[in-house]
Amino acid sequence: MDEWFIWLVRLMFAGIFPLGIGMLYRAWKIIVRKDYRHVADWRGRMIRDGKQWAGLVAGANATGGIGLLLVGALVILAGLPFAIWSGATALILWSYYFALQFVVQRAGLAQAAS
Repeated sequence: MDEWFIWLVRLMFAGIFPLGIGMLYRAWKIIVRKDYRHVADWRGRMIRDGKQWAGLVAGANATGGIGLLLVGALVILAGLPFAIWSGATALILWSYYFALQFVVQRAGLAQAAS
């Protein structure tokens, strides 16, 4: 394997932890602190009527954060192979993205109906 690929994989693996911690931080801010500024899409754009959608966004953030940290821990503790942990990470990130897209679409429809 080329050396650049090994460094890229290490960088990808190291990125799992700040992403997971950031997701858990947002979930904590929404649930515990009732800070609805964090009720936002994946780009950070706030969702209108954040209080109504806080549970779904916090759930997506908490699930994604726990999932990413679990994958990182399994790589360290169980030696999860690259193909498995990179696929699991991609599944978690894409699921997170589509969950937030779903909430944004539903919030837009709810706003249009009112």
